[in-house]
Amino acid sequence: MELLLILIYVSICYVTFKVFRIPVNQWSLATAALGGIIGIALLLLTMNYNHPFTNNARIYFAVTPVLPTVRGRVIEVPVKENAPLKEGGSDLARHPENEALLGVLAFRPEASLIYVNADAVLETVLDRLGAAGPSDIQLVVCDLSASPYLDLAGSRMLHELHAELTARGIALRIVGAHGWLRDLLRANGVSEKVGGLDRLVTLDRLLGGDGR
Repeated sequence: MELLLILIYVSICYVTFKVFRIPVNQWSLATAALGGIIGIALLLLTMNYNHPFTNNARIYFAVTPVLPTVRGRVIEVPVKENAPLKEGGSDLARHPENEALLGVLAFRPEASLIYVNADAVLETVLDRLGAAGPSDIQLVVCDLSASPYLDLAGSRMLHELHAELTARGIALRIVGAHGWLRDLLRANGVSEKVGGLDRLVTLDRLLGGDGR
């Protein structure tokens, strides 16, 4: 902006010298230069003084909200402790007649894994693991077939769960993840930690030994 003002002033001086035939000497040039410096300085000071300002400002910006398909707070995670299931099987809370399978803890969150419930899911799983006894569990299976969406908090929860289980000598596997969820879990490194993700490996096949 300062350069633009200087160019405009030089142009005005040039036209003035030509139109009014002002002699070009050290006095006229010095007067023109000094007048330009004082004029531009006063103009800039006036603009800065009258420029609007405030001590209480807000910044507005456009965002694209990403909302889960399923809304609501998860109040229960149906953990299927030691229960070998067939296709379409259920959890022990509703069907206590399920046959027990020692050494396995399987859980299926009945909602998207997002920031509002990720910590609750992790806490519930660890509580069930503690109740079962860490020495009695060798494998924890996370069934994501009922989770249509997963955000960064859900991904971080899976990393934390893997770290906690690894410290206890327990393996973690993930089954039932939808297509784009598998891509996300591969991109953020979860897939490598859980032994890979395969759409053909179901909970039934995993507990039967096909994908373990």
